[in-house]
Amino acid sequence: MMPPLDLQQCHHAHNIPLTHTLLYCLSLSTLFVAALYIFVPSTIKQLPRDDVIHIKWRSAIILVVMMIGIGVYPLLFCQTISINDDVIVYPQWYRYLGFTWQPIQDLKIAIHVMILYIGSFTCSWLKVYHHSRILHWEKEVRNKGQSRPRHLPPTQQLPILIKPQYLLQSLQYIWIQPIKQSFKCFLDDVEYRWIILRNLCIAPLIEEVIFRACLLPPLLASQTKSNNRLTPTQASWIAPLFFGIAHLHHFYEKYRQISKDRSNKVIGQLVLVVVVQWTYTSLFGAYVSHIFIRTGSLFGVTLAHVICNYMGLPNVSFTHPTSNLYGYFWLILIMYCVGIFGFIVGFDSVLFPNKSILVSLLRDN
Repeated sequence: MMPPLDLQQCHHAHNIPLTHTLLYCLSLSTLFVAALYIFVPSTIKQLPRDDVIHIKWRSAIILVVMMIGIGVYPLLFCQTISINDDVIVYPQWYRYLGFTWQPIQDLKIAIHVMILYIGSFTCSWLKVYHHSRILHWEKEVRNKGQSRPRHLPPTQQLPILIKPQYLLQSLQYIWIQPIKQSFKCFLDDVEYRWIILRNLCIAPLIEEVIFRACLLPPLLASQTKSNNRLTPTQASWIAPLFFGIAHLHHFYEKYRQISKDRSNKVIGQLVLVVVVQWTYTSLFGAYVSHIFIRTGSLFGVTLAHVICNYMGLPNVSFTHPTSNLYGYFWLILIMYCVGIFGFIVGFDSVLFPNKSILVSLLRDN
């Protein structure tokens, strides 16, 4: 009589030829992009990218691609294990994809990402502080019976110690009111709501499942021609290449939008934008790939993706002499450097386990 089968246990394939793995990665990445062009009707494609119907169609299609990626993974890379007293118990197949509950570790990942944005957080706080200094100065001018000057004084001439009421007014104006307005728009404006859901929920989850969870374990289990397995560092840099390639279709979309002016200058600017975007997505992909290998947490890297999408690239407008924050130039610059330094140091801190979880799972097979 055959022993019962545990369909969840997975003896993960190992020593996979690297060429086979790269072909798999390329196929899944191509499916991700091709599905958007094959299955989205032409009438929908002609709609603006932020149109609600367009967002719903694209989201539904890549959700299907994500489910296909998850569904075929155990079929391609796992061996079903018979249960009896003599058989080793292997991890569940979804464990390799990062479907785990690690709230403390996920919080640490979020902290590590936010350390990188210390400079941006400093800029946000200084906007509040500078506004409160102006309110305080205007109050002093009125108390002296003077009319408000046409131009504000230099930053260094504004009051430094601010009364709490001015700080609270600035917080209300700079932070609280915009947050309330954004939340109201999210509830009342369907288009705005779907843009937020796409940027902060749908896209981060799907991209992390496809380009991290489905690609990294096979890469780590791959074997080169010299019979060596890929190292975590190598896998962390290879996987983002497919993530970057999958974003190159934005070049085609932008190219279609400039049908009236396709001069060499305009195309050159477009190429530059795409190169910068590809570089950024590849660097970001290398970071979250490293984090996924270290922690084995899909939710953690998705949370990191959400934070980065929300924060965006650093705002360097403070470097311009006309900026209200130009008077805080050196403070902001120092805080950006502190954030970068803390981010680098954080890789070898208590924020991450000493032993890479995903590597351990695969090696223990």
